[in-house]
Parts: sequence; C-alpha cells; structure tokens
Amino acid sequence: MAGMNSGLDAKDPVVVAAFRAALIHQGILALLILGLVSAVWAAARGSVAPSRGPAGAAGGRAAAWAAEPAGRRLLRLGFGLLWIFDGMLQAQPAMAVGLPSQVIAPGAASSPGWVQQVVNWGGTTWSAHPVQAATAAVWIQVGIGIWLMAAAGGPWSRLAGLAGAGWGLVVWVFGESFGGIFAPGLTWLSGAPGAVLFYCAAGVLIALPGRYWRTPTLGQAVLAVLGVFFAGMAVLQPGPGPLAEMTSSMAQTPQPGFLAASVRAFTSFDEAHGFAVNLFVVLALAVLGVVLLAARLVHAARPGLLRAAMVFLAVLCLADWVLVQDIGFFGGLGTDPNSMIPLLLLVNAGYLALVPAPATAPAQTAGAGAAQQALRSP
Repeated sequence: MAGMNSGLDAKDPVVVAAFRAALIHQGILALLILGLVSAVWAAARGSVAPSRGPAGAAGGRAAAWAAEPAGRRLLRLGFGLLWIFDGMLQAQPAMAVGLPSQVIAPGAASSPGWVQQVVNWGGTTWSAHPVQAATAAVWIQVGIGIWLMAAAGGPWSRLAGLAGAGWGLVVWVFGESFGGIFAPGLTWLSGAPGAVLFYCAAGVLIALPGRYWRTPTLGQAVLAVLGVFFAGMAVLQPGPGPLAEMTSSMAQTPQPGFLAASVRAFTSFDEAHGFAVNLFVVLALAVLGVVLLAARLVHAARPGLLRAAMVFLAVLCLADWVLVQDIGFFGGLGTDPNSMIPLLLLVNAGYLALVPAPATAPAQTAGAGAAQQALRSP
C-alpha cells in the first residue's frame, strides 16, 4: 500500500490549514447553490399554484409527512442524520492525509491481493489530491444527509435514496475494502459486512415507489433478509480468541476514560470466559435469525414474542457497539459510528413496515386539507 502514503504528516499544519480553507470556501459555494435552487424551486411552485398561501404550503408539507409510512420515515431521517454525522467526522483535521494510510490501508491488509489493488488505486487517487478529496467527501455526505431529511416524498426523495446508495457503494468498496468480507475472521461483532452496506440497503429501500410501503410484504422481505444475515453471521462467527485481541486494541484508542475502562473490563471478562461469550453470541444470532425469518408467522401468532426479540436485538447491538466496536468514531480518524446503529435502523424499519399505513391515508389528508381551504374561502 505504499502508493497511499503521500509522505506528509497527517497533522501537517499547512495541509490542515488548506483543508479548513477549502471546507469554508466550498461550504459557502454550497450554501449559495442551495439558496439559488431553493429560490428557483419556490418561484416555480408559486407560478404553478399562485393561489396557494402559506397555510396551504404548510398543509402540503404536513400532508407529505402524514402520508409517508413510518418505516420509510425512520430510514430517511435516521440515515439522513448518520450521513450528516459521517460528513462531520470526515472534516477532522487528520482526514486529508491520514485516511488512506492509517484507515484504508490497514483495513485492506488482510484481504486478498486483488482487493488490495482495488483499494490501493482509490487510496492513491485520494493521496494525489488529499485536500480536494477530503473536502469533497465532507460535502457529499453532508449534502446527502440534508437532502434525505428535507425531501419527505416524491421523486426527489427517492432520488436522495439512490444518491445515498450510490455513494455508500463507493465508500464500501474503497473505504471499507468491501466490508472485509473477503478477509479471514469475518464476524458480526466487529461490523461485518461493513457499516456502509447498510446505508446502501437503506438508500435502495427509500428509493422504492410508495406502493411497496403500503403492504406488509416489504416489511416481511426486509426482516427475512436480515434473518438470513443473522443466521449466516452465526455460522461464520470465529472462535473466542480474536474478540479479546480486537477489544484490547480498541481500548488503546484515544477516547473518554469511562469508555476505555468499559472496553478493558469486557476484554478481561472475555479472556476469562471466551468460550461462553462466543457461544452466547452464536446462539443469539441463530435465534434472532430464525425469529426474523419467520417474522410474518410470529407476528400473526405471537406479536409479543416478536417485540421481545426486537428489544433483545436492540440491547445486544448497543452492548456490542459500546463494548466491542467502542462507539466507532473516536481517535481522530473515525469515519462513522460503525454498523450497529445502521443495522438497528434497518431492523426497526422492517418491523414498522409489517403494519404499514393505510393506502387511503394520503387521500384522507388531502381531503381534509381541501375542506379546510373551502371553509376559509368567502
């Protein structure tokens, strides 16, 4: 991975100053473009519907919000916030120079040669123009996040989902080395198959036409796919040794003291009870996989059991996020909060989609808005 090393210090003051200046300049340009696009859009809507006042516009936004299924809204807002947060992490001073050599290269080191070549090409391209590449990554991710949160429905909202899926695929290949799926020791605990792959899945789901969210079929399909994923991770879970090694190294990352102490305590526990911890993880993933695969039947016969499984999954994911993944973004070069939060958003969106909003909701909302407008008319 020598091609990724630009020969500069990650904290070189000249590079850091140039990075900050580029962020400010491109941020101002992005705001100007956003303001211009917003003005043109507002003018176009006003010319199409000149009689629509502020109350009507607010009612239209409320109708779009009410018409959006809860599962889709969770994905759109949740991943919108994640993209914005990831963009802010990309703005850390050491990112411009340090990302290729200190994040990307080590992540690909244990993958096959062809994966390393692909990743090396991307890292070398970044290192040739570190300031421009880092700045673009910041504003692309922040822009996708804002776009997702601002567009509640319609073609623009679906296009935002596609944009998130497309950029997520780029990050998954070049930034996460295909999520490490071709490297040995693949484990759900450390973030397999790559956090950004869940961003891609969410983007595809957001991009689906609204009719798919109006029946339980989509929720059943999402939970079934996740059930297969959990079952597969149970089968692929390695032995107890690698977990203690990974958490021990994570505890050395610069971070708040209480987090480091928690990770060290879990490392000590795992070293003493490694077989039991690993067995618990395998059984938990296997059971969750079976329950999610049969989610339709479980929800119809024992809805309380499915809710209990969702609560257990949330506790398990949050425990792994803190004790194993160590929150994911400390140390100055963290690019995202790792896989547990995106995974929880996907699972909960699938669960919400099992009981979709009625197909008549948009019509009812539009009818109510028309009635209110009629009452205000002289």
